[in-house]
Amino acid sequence: LLIRKSDRVIVGSADFKDIPNKDCEVEIGYGLGKDFEHNGYMTEAVMAMSQWALKQDGVSSVIAETEIDGFASQRILKRCGFKKYKEEATTWWRLR
Repeated sequence: LLIRKSDRVIVGSADFKDIPNKDCEVEIGYGLGKDFEHNGYMTEAVMAMSQWALKQDGVSSVIAETEIDGFASQRILKRCGFKKYKEEATTWWRLR
């Protein structure tokens, strides 16, 4: 859970979807309550989780999947340094 420091309100959640795959990639997933958008909470969380993950043994990349029209989520990933690497029914992003 993502908890706002100032008042301990839950604003969203973020997680690693599984252990690293055979390519040493770990997938991140996240969601934010509508009332808490545009405050930088998710950018801060994705950045912190990604930096932590990349320091772990057996992890060479953090990946994320977004909907083709998931522009808000895509902006978060871009701000955190992720690069688009595949687009089919959804868009896939990677940070190394």
